Amino acid sequence: MGVMRRRALLAGSVTVAASLVLMGCSGGDAPEAKADPKAQLAAAKKVFDEAKFVGLTLSSKNVPKTENGVTGAIGTGAISATEPKFKGNVTATIKGVSGAAEVITIGDAAYMKFFTPTYNPANLADLGAPNPSDFFDPAKGISQLLVETGNPVAGEKVRDGATVLEQVSGTLPGSQIKALFNLGDGQGEFKVTYGIGEGDKLQLATMTGPFFAGASSTYTLRLKNYGTPVEITRP
Repeated sequence: MGVMRRRALLAGSVTVAASLVLMGCSGGDAPEAKADPKAQLAAAKKVFDEAKFVGLTLSSKNVPKTENGVTGAIGTGAISATEPKFKGNVTATIKGVSGAAEVITIGDAAYMKFFTPTYNPANLADLGAPNPSDFFDPAKGISQLLVETGNPVAGEKVRDGATVLEQVSGTLPGSQIKALFNLGDGQGEFKVTYGIGEGDKLQLATMTGPFFAGASSTYTLRLKNYGTPVEITRP
């Protein structure tokens, strides 16, 4: 009986030891696997395109003061593949004159208050300005930049105020920047870093590169108020 008892105790000890080893191997010290960055960007595009409305703030730095072009904006866009819209304020230098304009764009039609009391039709192409509606076109706007990003790499989680964002970095071709912002010569490469928040919402996009000849400038997009409707009609 004594021998059998010792064997049983020994077997029990081996079992407990093996369990502890397994527990140690499966503990919480293993590094967290990073998500596939391409899948993250594709998911963010889907959420953006399905939001119907998204608020936008555009800011810039290291922009040559004498150059024509948009330097900032704040407003809301209506997402549509056929008639995207935008309503807000745009800061720009146009034909050497800098200022802020109230802008409404519906598809290709644009209306501006630029040193005028009322909205007037405007030809943005003649002014060398981008059409803000294009930012909300799923085929060529902000969300399309996500899936056009080259060599995406998942980064660290960062805090943006009270929000935690997952970073994804990569590159954008100059042709994409030229088409959307009407800045740059369509050549070269731009560095881009996205911040993706809860629910796969794109909340931050920072682009750096040759927006203007002889300079490296940075443009930052902040996106918010997903799904919050705003009435956008022709004035």
